[in-house]
Amino acid sequence: MAQPNLKTTVSILSLSTVSSVATIITGVIPQLKQTFPTVSTTVIEWLVTIANLSALITLLLNPWLVKRWGIRKTVIIGLVISAVTGIIPALTSRFALIMISRIFLGIGIGLFSPHAISLIAHSYQGDLRARLLGYQTGLSALGNAVLLSLAGLLIGLSWHAVFWLYGLLALIALLVACYVPEPAQASVKPIATKTATLPRRQWLLVALTFLTYLLIWGVQLKLPSYFELRHFGNAQVLNLTLAAMNVGGLLAGLSFGALHKRLHHFTLTLGYAGAALAVLLLWATSNTTIAIIAAIGFNFIYSYTGPYLVFTSNNGLDPAQINTLSSTLTIATIISAFFAPLVWNQLGKIGPQALTDNVLLWITFTLALLAVLTLLLPQKAR
Repeated sequence: MAQPNLKTTVSILSLSTVSSVATIITGVIPQLKQTFPTVSTTVIEWLVTIANLSALITLLLNPWLVKRWGIRKTVIIGLVISAVTGIIPALTSRFALIMISRIFLGIGIGLFSPHAISLIAHSYQGDLRARLLGYQTGLSALGNAVLLSLAGLLIGLSWHAVFWLYGLLALIALLVACYVPEPAQASVKPIATKTATLPRRQWLLVALTFLTYLLIWGVQLKLPSYFELRHFGNAQVLNLTLAAMNVGGLLAGLSFGALHKRLHHFTLTLGYAGAALAVLLLWATSNTTIAIIAAIGFNFIYSYTGPYLVFTSNNGLDPAQINTLSSTLTIATIISAFFAPLVWNQLGKIGPQALTDNVLLWITFTLALLAVLTLLLPQKAR
């Protein structure tokens, strides 16, 4: 079978650059809080994370939708929905309408995001397929870093301007429509009526994954308010920091294999302990440069935990169990995004300092506790 041409390859890989597009408004949280002073912080932060929850709807329906429409049409529809609803907040200051648009943004994301990988798997063979799957992971982090950097430039105009970035999704929809054919071998298995049973150890790892992502959402959501509270720079500095954090995560992903080969199960301990120290440094410093380094260092070292949990949780499972586990882990990470604002804004009320400072202390304590537990638990439990 002939491999797709360069235009098709570029169009398919462009999907990976917008897989995390819901988070590009993280840096405008302080401006949104000023614009909508009567709306609670939890609800403001849900503007960032609510798309993850609504994406779950179309993620679960994706096999049926692909069987009905095909991959190509599903992707184009998802990109168009996300482009249109993503831009709506640029045109309005009605909070209810902005929230509704973010919910529909997630529905669109759930249509196209799974196919950043599936189109590669269906369209390419051999070494080229393996190489492109590797590029996919890197492009996801790089794309989000670039979008956050652009958001940092646009926020100088207004928070409304940042939402115009979602117009790029329409351009990608056009690329897919023009250059990506329906995969000839895109066979979709029907949704199973019975899922495989997971061992108790895997359920523990799913719970740990939920907590792990809950923690990283806590840092990412509170970083904008924290930078504003400590006067660590303007919105442009914050967005560039968020972008650099994504690059740090990319570097961790690239080096995970070599590190795990040396440290084995201690990789998880390193991730939690290093992240605890980074957040503690972020909480303690009053220096902008140190704060930025601590934020980037947190995302770098913490990015070792996710691949470790996925890799370890798949050990010893049969194919049916692996499919069930993959779906369960995806649901766990999505739900963590929804609960993060609620959990951290409640816990932040408990402590000696302001809410954001208290959240960072709680996160530091939890990360340190997890680091200790990973040392004490038997290796098989890790």
